[in-house]
Amino acid sequence: MTDIASHRGGALLWPENSRIAFENTTRLDVEQVEFDVHPTRDGKLVVIHDDTLDRTTDGRGPVAAQDWAALSKLVLKGTGGQRMLLLDEVIEIFRPTPIVLRLEIKCGPDRVPYPGHAARIAEALKQAGVLDRSVITSFQLGTVGEAVAAARPMKHVWLVTPQTQIDIGLANVIAAARGAGVPMLGIRQNMLTAEIVASVRAAGLGIGGWACNDAEAIARLLAQQVDVFTTDRPDLAIAQRRRPLTRTSPRSASGS
Repeated sequence: MTDIASHRGGALLWPENSRIAFENTTRLDVEQVEFDVHPTRDGKLVVIHDDTLDRTTDGRGPVAAQDWAALSKLVLKGTGGQRMLLLDEVIEIFRPTPIVLRLEIKCGPDRVPYPGHAARIAEALKQAGVLDRSVITSFQLGTVGEAVAAARPMKHVWLVTPQTQIDIGLANVIAAARGAGVPMLGIRQNMLTAEIVASVRAAGLGIGGWACNDAEAIARLLAQQVDVFTTDRPDLAIAQRRRPLTRTSPRSASGS
């Protein structure tokens, strides 16, 4: 069965990466919840997508330039007064559930990795006792490797941008993933075809999709039987997966 990951907690249903979104996701028939992690200036791990505060909070400037004491006073837009969450708080929301944690390790401005950020996330998951139910993802192959080197066991996925896929070609993407020991690729849904899915599987890798937010994309990836896909509309994905023609036989997946 293709797994569904509620992207940022269902960003087209509720305010992204918020307590509202995550608590509502716990009530859904999904296998994974996806969210993003940045560091604070004083070393805390906070769940927010952008490297700046402006779009999703009433604050301004880079996330990593402020201490948690200041960030904790900011309000997430659309939540009626809720603040952003620490990684530890998100872990506790999902601890009573079977839902897998799917963390994207974010970068700072200009896509420069935060020093030691991946290792700190891995250690936090280890300390919380949730390594065996966590999936680490990043658009940067080196960041994925850094996280896995810091803590095992851990499932991990290289998210491939369309530009990377075009620039170096699928064969080189597969070779790079295999060379780095990454067991699964995540490819944007509009760049996924049945032939690409078959090629990735033939290379011994798992395959997932992202940006699956409309009925057509969701139906196509379900038909392709990818291992997992992220969606801002988990409700729509759940409904489509329940249709008899979209169901597939269960199998194990390295990113599920």
